[in-house]
Amino acid sequence: MKLLKSNNTCRNHPHMTQLLESEIYGKRRNMGISQYALAEVVGVTRNCIQQLECHEHLPRAETVFDMMQALGFDEDEIVTFLRKYLNAYYKDKALQREREKELAGIV
Repeated sequence: MKLLKSNNTCRNHPHMTQLLESEIYGKRRNMGISQYALAEVVGVTRNCIQQLECHEHLPRAETVFDMMQALGFDEDEIVTFLRKYLNAYYKDKALQREREKELAGIV
């Protein structure tokens, strides 16, 4: 019997999860770079990359920056990504606040 993990990252951070999937994890796959090769350059384990791509955890900001560098983001891509990153962060933060209000019975 296989048990499914509850994925709180996708539920609690849907905007951030979607952004990382489309901009970082998708780029790695499109470039044909293995998780192991990316992990070596970034300085983390392959298991760490795998967990991030399965949305088990959100990466720390410095890990995101290291991944962007390893994937060859140019200056324009970096600026565009950072704008999207901040936007996703604040959308998820607002979503979490609304959920907290609902749990507290305020809404």
